[in-house]
Amino acid sequence: MDEARIMTGTIDPAACLLRGFAVDFLTAHNAAAAQRIMDPGYRLSIGGHLFDGRDGSYLPATLAQLEQFPGLCVTVHDVIIGEDAMAMRFTEHGVSIRSPGHAAAWGGITLFTTSAGRLRHGWAEEDYFARKRQLKSGVCDQVLPPHQAPWDEPALAPDASTEAAARAFLAVPGSLLERPHVETICAGGPALGQLIVPSALTVNMLFTAGNRAGFHVTCHGSYAGGFADVDAGLTGREVTLPMAGMMTLDPSGDVTRVQVSADRLGLHRHLLDQSRR
Repeated sequence: MDEARIMTGTIDPAACLLRGFAVDFLTAHNAAAAQRIMDPGYRLSIGGHLFDGRDGSYLPATLAQLEQFPGLCVTVHDVIIGEDAMAMRFTEHGVSIRSPGHAAAWGGITLFTTSAGRLRHGWAEEDYFARKRQLKSGVCDQVLPPHQAPWDEPALAPDASTEAAARAFLAVPGSLLERPHVETICAGGPALGQLIVPSALTVNMLFTAGNRAGFHVTCHGSYAGGFADVDAGLTGREVTLPMAGMMTLDPSGDVTRVQVSADRLGLHRHLLDQSRR
């Protein structure tokens, strides 16, 4: 029997890679699975940092988190599967050994490109700010309902009209903060619109699959003053906020839903560092 058929069953090979990442690697805490599904040159861009190389950079950092959360699970809420790229909205949840008895559930969005049947580059943003709050308080947030069958989603071809609509949407600096159909992964406040007054968006990665798009951007702007423990004198300071998102268009080409995750914790740490100088 063909080995690939044993590994993938009847699901698309791209969905098999995504399942390998969420289930076989992270939820199962199995580093060998990461080596199977990821190219040795795998890179991850997250929170303004680049983990360059699977074994020397990415895996040590990720395995350290799995050691901190020995029972960590990944619940998948949405997926976009393209021909050579994919995206996933998820919640990671578990108890930290650094805060015994305190569980946390924090959301995020991750995107991947693939090459030769393996994950080649990832872009992700997770709500570590919410995780920090929960581990300190001992009160865990609720986990959203899972996607009914994420790995059975079909892989769809890129669509030029979807890409044009997505780029037009992202060309407006405040699009990811002000539109009513934007859902931010931002549990417990402050909201993203309370943190940054956007002036420009830089698109770092964008792909389409049918009427859906995945993207990673850097939002440039000024600090809006939303953190209670940050010096108010820093309001107006130039800042950046990395964001990862998933977009859905209706048949007429209008954007109907956008899900966005951003690096609130990185911004918070940056501003606290600035206030000490």
